[in-house]
Amino acid sequence: MADIYLTKEQWNRLPYKSTTIKKGKTHGDIIGLLETHNIKNYQLTSYQGSDQLAFPLTIKREDVEREFSIKLMIPKLYYLKPTHRGRNSPKTMTYLENTSWRMFWWYLKSKLEAIEFGISDEVREFMYNINYALPNGREVSLGQAIMNNIDQVGQLAALEERKVVNVDYVEVEKK
Repeated sequence: MADIYLTKEQWNRLPYKSTTIKKGKTHGDIIGLLETHNIKNYQLTSYQGSDQLAFPLTIKREDVEREFSIKLMIPKLYYLKPTHRGRNSPKTMTYLENTSWRMFWWYLKSKLEAIEFGISDEVREFMYNINYALPNGREVSLGQAIMNNIDQVGQLAALEERKVVNVDYVEVEKK
């Protein structure tokens, strides 16, 4: 997520646009939300004009645990608002900071609750935000890697056709 410029229709339907909850309070609410869901290691940073939340997430599949880094960008919602009342009033592009942060809090809350109550799982909720390092050291998100290689996804079906054979073996002593 980055800068999002709302249309008039989006503005009219925008939830939380009249929120009185300030960014600072929502910042604290996000930390509380993470800690409530046992996410003790996190980084909530502001760097070069963008705000980002990062935390490790352990995913277990078929008795194999892996830890991934989750990175989420706090959106920056903008709307062309009149500078004062009147039909022909000049308009300025306005960053809706409190609304952006509150919307992000609800977004994160819904994902964490879906995981907690079994509606979804970590991979489904955070797939696009799961980050890992390539052999060359470059970091990429799982979702980005899939979308960049979408033409090769059909090859995954070939993996399903493989048969796994369990074999028992006995070691024989050499004489």
